[in-house]
Amino acid sequence: PRPKGHIELGNELRRRYDTLIRGDDAFAMLARVRLSAAVPFLFERAPGWTTEKLLPFFEWSSPEALAMWSARKYSNHIGSAELFGRTKVPFFELFSRPEVTEEERNVFADWLAAILLANRAGNAAYPLTAPEVRSILRRAGHSSLSSFAHKLAMEMERASAVQKVKVWTEVVGPVFQGAWPLDVELQTPRATFKLVQILLATGAAFSVAVTAIIPFIRAENPRDHTSIYSISQASEDFYRAAPEKLLDLLSAVAGDAQERSLYGLSTALQKLHKVAPQLAQTKLFQRLTSQAAP
Repeated sequence: PRPKGHIELGNELRRRYDTLIRGDDAFAMLARVRLSAAVPFLFERAPGWTTEKLLPFFEWSSPEALAMWSARKYSNHIGSAELFGRTKVPFFELFSRPEVTEEERNVFADWLAAILLANRAGNAAYPLTAPEVRSILRRAGHSSLSSFAHKLAMEMERASAVQKVKVWTEVVGPVFQGAWPLDVELQTPRATFKLVQILLATGAAFSVAVTAIIPFIRAENPRDHTSIYSISQASEDFYRAAPEKLLDLLSAVAGDAQERSLYGLSTALQKLHKVAPQLAQTKLFQRLTSQAAP
């Protein structure tokens, strides 16, 4: 229940909760782990009890920290800014701890993007800055970058056509430019598909967004090239937005692919030729034509 005045829980409920998690045996540990997934709700209803009884087990000095964070990823929501602030230090540390799995780091990288977006769009006041996120992503690994970019893409996809420019310029664009690592060695083909997914969702903001994102595009694995196919399925309006920059994007994704190897590229070039026929005379367009699969 919600607290009544300064009273959290009630005497009976408090005794039950204390009994559940008291002790060093396996039962108490499992109870704490189960409750860790409900920490956002518990902190909202009983912040004092949660801070005293559960939050210390998220510290990496606790032998249960890994189990607590592993369960925490199943929470329905991140929780309040105050709760995040109280667990911020161990949250940062989990990205560099070898016992944390790649899957778990990816989930929490999604949280990083969600928090920055909430701060930009809703003045959520989480104690997290873009430079801090950039530092975390630099040591978190390539897959975390993909997870972070996926959250940004989802935010752009949710925006209506008339909101695209506003959402990019005021929310997603500043988050990307403020948090994305600049290190050359961290830019890998693995993130390319997600970066292209962001661009495909930018609508009228494409000409601005592509300038910010294209320096981080790396050629996809020759066995994949799913990004080329995704671009080929975009509408003609998307191609009209900035055809020259779209040609640069196709070239960056294609890289040094073999001749006649890129499925979907022929369709993309046909659409590009229709909206900007003058580009067909450029060396870049002609090189891509040779790489397109029939």
